[in-house]
Amino acid sequence: MIGSLFERLFGPPLPPLQEGRPGTALLRALGSGDYGLLRTAAATIALTREAALLDDLALQLPYVEAARARYTTDSQWIREHYELDFVLRKLRHWRDHDGCLCQLYPHWMHYEPGREIASGHVVLIATGVAEGGWGDTQDTTCTVCGRGWRCTDREYHAPWWEWSALPQP
Repeated sequence: MIGSLFERLFGPPLPPLQEGRPGTALLRALGSGDYGLLRTAAATIALTREAALLDDLALQLPYVEAARARYTTDSQWIREHYELDFVLRKLRHWRDHDGCLCQLYPHWMHYEPGREIASGHVVLIATGVAEGGWGDTQDTTCTVCGRGWRCTDREYHAPWWEWSALPQP
């Protein structure tokens, strides 16, 4: 009785974690039910390019999928849905060797161009003003694959960034 009530309220139990692995703490945070821990872990995963960590997290994708499934019924978790959906996209992209990680820029609005430039992931090639004057643009080139990106600063309740691929020469 208590077990079935718990599952109705919180979803099925999460699969066991592989303890002592590089991603264990991040995965535990994703499944914690704590808004702050979940968002911090999701952002850490979104921003990392560390191959060993991504390899470990991709191996434990069933845990992330189960954690995401726990947050499907409550609309107050809308931001967490977005964050976890992106984490799933990134880990599947990594697992499936779907190409350069820069291809994920359009799918997460928190990729800040200044941070990506400072991290050496892209190089700034030009700046400008967005069509209609609604935001500044930064044209960049990925340092891994050479793909060009236009990043436009946007704002609603908070700043966010819109990435679109530049035409290939």
